[in-house]
Amino acid sequence: MLRNTLSKLSLTLILGLGSIGILTYEAIAPQLASAYPQNVEIYLTRQGGETYDNLLERSSIIARAATQRTFDTDVLVSEVAITILADNQGLIAPLLTLNVTRDQWWQRPDPKAWIDYYDGIATLLQLNTP
Repeated sequence: MLRNTLSKLSLTLILGLGSIGILTYEAIAPQLASAYPQNVEIYLTRQGGETYDNLLERSSIIARAATQRTFDTDVLVSEVAITILADNQGLIAPLLTLNVTRDQWWQRPDPKAWIDYYDGIATLLQLNTP
């Protein structure tokens, strides 16, 4: 009887201490961080008299700034995809997309290396007609 009671008490003690150990570890152990991609859409309105080339240059500058700001403000962002959409009197079309990982951007923070421009957008936005 005494042996049976001691066995139950030992088992209870072992399980209790094990549970306390696991709970303590979970409370103080650092949580795993997960990196994630970030997608950003930016809408630009064409300024009066702005040419298509000037609109592209302005969108490249804004894409670069948005990429840098995204990486600077969130250390868990592993990749950025910036899409710049232009509005010309209600006509909206994508001008460019900048896709870059944090490592690529750190090695070469040049937007021209990571930007893809869309073809035929000047026509869609009616910027090549007088």
